[in-house]
Amino acid sequence: MDNAQRFMRHLDIYTDGACSSKTEMGGWALVVVENDNIIYTQSGYEPYSTNNRMELTAILNALRIANEVESSRTEISIITDSAYCCNAFLQKWYVNWMNNGWKTADKKDVKNQDLWGEAISLYIKNKDKHTITFEKVKGHAGQQYNEYVDKLAVKKRKELEG
Repeated sequence: MDNAQRFMRHLDIYTDGACSSKTEMGGWALVVVENDNIIYTQSGYEPYSTNNRMELTAILNALRIANEVESSRTEISIITDSAYCCNAFLQKWYVNWMNNGWKTADKKDVKNQDLWGEAISLYIKNKDKHTITFEKVKGHAGQQYNEYVDKLAVKKRKELEG
């Protein structure tokens, strides 16, 4: 059975977050791409935030979308320029965090536990229903959809800054 038969559908979800260290205003965005066409965009903002929190918020919302995909056997690639978020899934940091009472390897509290908790639950719930992969891309390197979500995230951040 080839890949086309095994998976009925393939979705790429590009995510990004943006936060100003001066104003602490943050924005996030995602775009869902199917067959090289944008089929959905979503973005938002949060005051008094951090860049990692905004990156993770975008990924959480991508996982919420994965949860809503009704057809099984969908291959979903979540594509981010955040090594922190990508590695938490690829290198399964989340398993150690949960086993260690939400502590990092150096015994500090995992930051953004509220977001991580929901993101990890959605990932675990859906990783067998769909094939969910994470991919790290270099930010600001000309990748069309990564640049697009970056602009959307910055736009949302600037809405807060007035």
